[in-house]
Amino acid sequence: MNDPGAALAERLAWLRESFPNPETGRPYEVKAIAAATGISLSQLYKILSGESPNPGWQHLKALAGFFGVPLDTFDDGEHGEKIRTQLAALVELRSLKESGVEAVSLRGLTPAQADRIRGVVEDLRRSNTSSDHDEA
Repeated sequence: MNDPGAALAERLAWLRESFPNPETGRPYEVKAIAAATGISLSQLYKILSGESPNPGWQHLKALAGFFGVPLDTFDDGEHGEKIRTQLAALVELRSLKESGVEAVSLRGLTPAQADRIRGVVEDLRRSNTSSDHDEA
């Protein structure tokens, strides 16, 4: 995607859908995100609409923290794509778990494939942990 503002808006829309409010099961309200991140409502609307292609590191860090994802989720490069692919796999596994098929979620996979999925989960956990240490 050539338009960085649109790419960021698309990623945030996906995060809102994929990491909903656990109390409601629906995407977080924009006001709740603004209040929790310290980003002004007007600035957040600009980011979400794609009008703010470069909102700044502090805003991206706050948004990543809010959704509980690595800051690299917003990276335009290959590493960012890898993180987003891993997150999508985790969202799919969560969906399977919530559908009551947790025990079946890895059925049919080879042991190597199941280990790979477990490795993706562990990589994301380590990524989140290292991001937390970087903030200190």
